[in-house]
Amino acid sequence: MAASPVGPVPKLFQPIRVGTTNLQHRVVLAPMTRCRADVQHVPGALALEYYKQRTSVPGTLAITEATFIDARAGGLTNIPGIWNDEQVAGWKPVRPLEELPFSSSRSRSSSSSSLSQSFPLSF
Repeated sequence: MAASPVGPVPKLFQPIRVGTTNLQHRVVLAPMTRCRADVQHVPGALALEYYKQRTSVPGTLAITEATFIDARAGGLTNIPGIWNDEQVAGWKPVRPLEELPFSSSRSRSSSSSSLSQSFPLSF
């Protein structure tokens, strides 16, 4: 454990490198469906504000919520989708893809197989 003025810092609150991103702690916001999209399942200002509030401290990792991959994949209202260009564009202000630690020139099919190599997590 690292030392602090009041004693050892638990590993949970110690920095860690995830891919190419340095996190200041190991507390991660897990994905939760927050119903912040419009009726066409496009995430907008509410989603952006939600994630800005929860990632305002540098070095914080938040995993975005589940998304519908097709119009037939869900049945709930205001859940974000990712099956059309408008929905994909709605996610971009949340965090541009090129800033993600595992993004590169890899194709989608190859990125999922190498994802575990990009995230050597040990808690």
